[in-house]
Amino acid sequence: MQHYTKNDKFVFFNAVDAQVQLTVDNAVVGAADTVDALVELLLRANVRATDRIMFSSDMDFASEEGFATDSAAHELLEAALEASGLTALADDLLV
Repeated sequence: MQHYTKNDKFVFFNAVDAQVQLTVDNAVVGAADTVDALVELLLRANVRATDRIMFSSDMDFASEEGFATDSAAHELLEAALEASGLTALADDLLV
C-alpha cells in the first residue's frame, strides 16, 4: 500500500472532446490527443510516480467523449505514462 505525503500531488485524468485532460491539485494543466503532447503535459506539471494518480469514469466510456473506442483514452494515457517513465518508476516503488 502506498503512503502519501503532503507534498504528493493529486493528479486526475478525464476524457473530454477526444482528448485526455490532465488536472493537478484541482487546476487544469491541459488536454492532449497524442502521446507526445500528453507526455509534455506530464513533464510540465512535474507529475511523479509517488503522486496520487486517479482517473474519471469517462475514461472507461471514452467513445461518449469522442474517442474511437471506449478503451482509446486509457490506451493513450498508458502509452504516455510508459513514454514518460512513470510506469517504470511506479513499478519500482511496488517492489
